[in-house]
Amino acid sequence: MKILYLAHRIPFPPNKGEKTRCFHQLQYLSAWHSIDLFCFADSNQEAEGKLALQHFCRKVHVETLTPMAGFARAAGCLRKSTPASVLYYQSHKMNEAVRKALSNESYDLIFVYCSSMAQFIPHPAPAATIIDFVDADSAKWEQYSKSAPFPMSWLYAREGSLLAAYERQIVNNFDLSVVATAQEALELGGGSCSAIEVLENGVTSPSVNNLPTLSQEIRDLQPYALFVGTMDYHPNIDAVTYFAEEILPLLRVTHPELRFLIVGRDPTAQVRRLARKSGVVVTGTVLDVHKYIDGAAVAVAPFRIAQGIQNKVLEALVAGIPVVLTSRPARAVTGDARDLLLVADAPKDFAAAIRLVLDDPQFRGRAQAAACSLRESLSWETRLSRLDSLVKSIVSSPHGERQFVSGAPAPSGKR
Repeated sequence: MKILYLAHRIPFPPNKGEKTRCFHQLQYLSAWHSIDLFCFADSNQEAEGKLALQHFCRKVHVETLTPMAGFARAAGCLRKSTPASVLYYQSHKMNEAVRKALSNESYDLIFVYCSSMAQFIPHPAPAATIIDFVDADSAKWEQYSKSAPFPMSWLYAREGSLLAAYERQIVNNFDLSVVATAQEALELGGGSCSAIEVLENGVTSPSVNNLPTLSQEIRDLQPYALFVGTMDYHPNIDAVTYFAEEILPLLRVTHPELRFLIVGRDPTAQVRRLARKSGVVVTGTVLDVHKYIDGAAVAVAPFRIAQGIQNKVLEALVAGIPVVLTSRPARAVTGDARDLLLVADAPKDFAAAIRLVLDDPQFRGRAQAAACSLRESLSWETRLSRLDSLVKSIVSSPHGERQFVSGAPAPSGKR
């Protein structure tokens, strides 16, 4: 089968959640199908990832789109009814490249990753179409609007409303729509989209936890609560700020030796300033994040703003590390993994849950005992096993008819 795959970000290196899911989809599909990838890169240096992608894609077209140019286009949303997220990726060059490919090649399937890339596909499309929204981005902007001061609250609410309408339009135009969690399916398009498939994220398992192999630097930091993520992303910034300012001080009353490690690339000035607080360590980019996960006493996901599944939660679970998180990201975790989570929202409750983990060895024992089976059930290979069936089903079905083969129920009807 010949697939045209469009992605808003070059998926190599797979060092962010959105890029990781895309990378594994491409790698999985390439085992059976021929793939032509069209995507954007933020810089010429990032575009060099094309070389690695050529190992499993027949063709790779990368257009460098600098953030400055993207934001300049997005600013035009105030004069238009098009979402800023879509304007950011608007490109005559990409549009022409995709049109040329569709004219010169006979594709069996067009696979679009992220709603912003749907603008490059003509309607009606010349082949079967699938779109992976990953998250309900309209719901994310709605969350932003509730926590931001005016006028940003108004801008965020406007973007959420425009995106919700745009998501509904895409669902109607594409043969199959996919999201990462059941909650995203419920929230997509403002909660009024039907027939959405759920394809959950997987996780790459680290090496088996072996404390003596940890570096002296990491051992010197123990015991620590760990947060992993890209640290120029607003929900991550809000989460670590919340923990450092409102939860950690409560913990250090009873556990003065406990540190809070913020591990991840591109920490903003706001994040770096947190390192001035007693017990807070900001590492920036690290070579092997799994070493920090292996050495953690507890992994935390204290999100007040969250959309979709948090890969950092899955990574901790398969490493046998106890996880304490707020209720919103907890909703995205399903199956046996959910039973291992400690969920709390208020600062005092979150601190109390972490104390349970620190003071009672049974919590770490439960996490370590479950890690082996979770490495199998949460692996990318297991999670993506449905993807090929979905692809074959939609390609073989009559044009315009959606055929669902999900193990989990597909939401339907108006919500």
